[in-house]
Amino acid sequence: MPDLTDYPEQIARDGYAIVEHAVSEAAVEDLAQAIAALPQSDAVRRKTNVYGIRNLIEECEPVAELACAAAIRGLVEPVLGEDSFAVRATFFDKVPDANWKLRWHQDSVIAVRERVETPGFTAWADKAGVQQVRPPAEILQRMLAIRVHLDDCGADNGPLRVLAGSHRQAWPREELDRCKEQFEERTCLVGRGGVVAMRPLLLHASGPAIEPAHRRVVHLEFAAGELPGELDWRTRCR
Repeated sequence: MPDLTDYPEQIARDGYAIVEHAVSEAAVEDLAQAIAALPQSDAVRRKTNVYGIRNLIEECEPVAELACAAAIRGLVEPVLGEDSFAVRATFFDKVPDANWKLRWHQDSVIAVRERVETPGFTAWADKAGVQQVRPPAEILQRMLAIRVHLDDCGADNGPLRVLAGSHRQAWPREELDRCKEQFEERTCLVGRGGVVAMRPLLLHASGPAIEPAHRRVVHLEFAAGELPGELDWRTRCR
């Protein structure tokens, strides 16, 4: 069992925490095999290997089971409470033929069941048949992402980089240079079966891998409350 003594405090202070050995080797291997077996579709992006999947809770039953497993709930409930639920899962990998990078950004969109015009919800988009929208910051502040690593992620694998403590508000892009001066940049090196728990508004980035090898991550998103009016989360898994 990982030591979670200071875990909620780390999330509150820094916007993220690394928890090694959070998921068993058997569970990691089952996930890896199930994802590799998924066929090509609008939600599943392949080259030589699968390198990106949207709507993973719906596409892959073992991922839905993982989102409800005690090992993951034990990381979510101390931050969001017992009534929290999984709302989305995605998968991404870095391999030689899909060695991508991400500039500094916040995760600022959610997936909903259908488009319902609602005050404060902007930037509607349809991605692989899923309605996505940018909600007010207070919705994102009641969410937590759990990134489960299916491979060791070292310094050469294009690891996640974060600006610790930058998670308390939405930042306009023109203020990012100031954020990089204001907040400490840290690199998240994580072993297979380890987890990075992070607030969606935490500024984060990643560069291309120096030595491209699998860097498979299952990214689970959890919410702690309902959406306003007639809006509803596309998925809820608990």
